[in-house]
Amino acid sequence: MNLRNQALPQQAPEDYSPRVKPVILRMVEEMKQMGITSEIHVEQITELCSIVDRPEMKVVGIALPVSYESRGYGGFHRSEHASCTLNDYLYTKKLTSEGDIALLSGLISRQIKGKEVVTVRSEVQGDGNYKVIVGYEVSSFDGLPAHLPEYTETLTVPACCYAKVLINETKEAGRIGYDERMHADEYFVGQFRNDTSYVYNPSGLSFNTYDDSGEILTKYEPVKIPGKDAERFDSLRFKAVTLPEMKIACSMTLPDDEEFVITKYFDVQDQVFATEAAKYYLHDYYGFPVNSEEEGKVNSCFGTRVSTFESLPDCVEKITVPGGIYLHITQLEVNGDNPGMPYDVAFNHLDELFLNAHPEYTRDWSRHVIARFRQANCASVFVPLASE
Repeated sequence: MNLRNQALPQQAPEDYSPRVKPVILRMVEEMKQMGITSEIHVEQITELCSIVDRPEMKVVGIALPVSYESRGYGGFHRSEHASCTLNDYLYTKKLTSEGDIALLSGLISRQIKGKEVVTVRSEVQGDGNYKVIVGYEVSSFDGLPAHLPEYTETLTVPACCYAKVLINETKEAGRIGYDERMHADEYFVGQFRNDTSYVYNPSGLSFNTYDDSGEILTKYEPVKIPGKDAERFDSLRFKAVTLPEMKIACSMTLPDDEEFVITKYFDVQDQVFATEAAKYYLHDYYGFPVNSEEEGKVNSCFGTRVSTFESLPDCVEKITVPGGIYLHITQLEVNGDNPGMPYDVAFNHLDELFLNAHPEYTRDWSRHVIARFRQANCASVFVPLASE
């Protein structure tokens, strides 16, 4: 039954009191009386993705702040930098493998609802900064023992509509799902956004579910259908910042090159990461254009920031990106973000979404837009500004 596709009734007079309760209200009351508080199926998008309405969820779990400095530092082996990206997935693997989740489960067993481990991203600030809480859904916060594991927190996830994606990385028989969690993220970034009218809903909280061994089962992204055009962008955040001049080791393609600049850099990045110049910047990628010799055209660049150009391999370009005032456009999404949205705003909606309300700034066309990629597809852009 697709509740969202039912026609909405016209607004009733204020003194109208129906003798028969609307079907949806009667269903909700009956479910409460039966003790059923799980999600309600709304719409099937693909075999692996559906839209569901979920009630409020109380979670008790072990919390960890994840920030832009949490990933990719030089203590990791250079050639394995990509697998060392700290996120909720790796944190859940750590807690389940080391027994922390089993310890928590034993302490709060009376309150736990369901067997699945739940990881919630809260306090999301955009640009890959958030707090992850790994634990269990509970029926109540009352009666929890005082001696819970260190860094345990409680969190109430608000009722919301969610896009639910199934994941089956272990290819378990009898289950369906994406065979890699990143494929689910790519689906959210691309096909889901293109094929549906749903956008990210900042009123909800993203969360995943796992089995007790740390294998991911489902991914939930809060979504809504925007009521007006501006709501398509209400998960974006804007902040004027001053960037320093940055040294970038990168690959470059000319305007008519067919080679993809990102994969071109990936072929040589390990040679950059092996140098002392890159040890502080393994977690960030930068994409930007530079003026080409052909008038009106640009070369495409993609690479990583470095401390110095000394000792870098000859296989990369060495480009200094100018500093100054930039408008940083970030998204509240984590992994399920859409890198095209900040670009769309930067070139098509900057006036109505920022400049009209901030007349002290104007667009500086003498410098180019810079894109920064953190945690794979967590993208944001910097638009050059001039201060009046």
